[in-house]
Amino acid sequence: MDAGLLGAGLTGLAAAYGFNRANAIEQDGDQIAGDLYDTGTMLADGSTFKGYGVTSGLGNTSVSSDGSVGLGVGPNAQMQNYASNAFANSQGLMGQAMQDPVVRQQQIYNQMMLAQRPQLNQMQAQQQAREYAMGRGGVRGSQFGGTAEDAAMARARVQGSNQAMLAAQQQALAEQAQQAGMAGTFNQMAGSAYGQSFLPMQQQMGLLQLAGGDADRAQTGQLTGQGYLSQLALGGQQTQVNAQKVAAELRGNVIDSILDNLSGEAGLLSFI
Repeated sequence: MDAGLLGAGLTGLAAAYGFNRANAIEQDGDQIAGDLYDTGTMLADGSTFKGYGVTSGLGNTSVSSDGSVGLGVGPNAQMQNYASNAFANSQGLMGQAMQDPVVRQQQIYNQMMLAQRPQLNQMQAQQQAREYAMGRGGVRGSQFGGTAEDAAMARARVQGSNQAMLAAQQQALAEQAQQAGMAGTFNQMAGSAYGQSFLPMQQQMGLLQLAGGDADRAQTGQLTGQGYLSQLALGGQQTQVNAQKVAAELRGNVIDSILDNLSGEAGLLSFI
């Protein structure tokens, strides 16, 4: 046998094996890369936030996977209407309290004088009747234009008018203070009712917060499981790489041993 031909054949065999193993390793690398990508996609899907919700007598509330919240509970419309009415009353009373009290004083004064007029007119008529009965009817005095009784009646009318004016002033100021106080009371009622109108929403958000704690615990368990899965998957891929490396080394050692034996035989044939 020609030793040169044998050596060339062995060299070609080794080269072919090397190229085949290189191609196989390259394909294995592509396969492992694809497997890792698939594993990553699976882990990403498995760890995605799923959302959660809470149901109560107030309504249904949900938190979607993108984090947006559908509370499902609105403010109490009845309480808000009550607050609007109370606030409108407060504004109306405050507007009245800020008006010039002189106008109200005059109104009260006119009412009081109108109430006094029948009694004063009756007293004056009785006085004149007595005067005529005594033969003093039509007597005029220099100072008040009549009798002493006429002067007393005139003074009574002036005093009544002054007292009515003073009472009207006091009453107008008292009403103004009362209106201001009532305006403040209605304003407080409006603020309280408006705040209470959001109480259902606050209660539902409190329940949602409790549900969020349960969702966090579920998410933690989910992520923990995905972590275990990722560790096992990566460990399996690493084991596969190590096994392929060892197999390639073993194949290489076997080929090297065969080539060494064949090279020795070729040398012996050449010597012969």
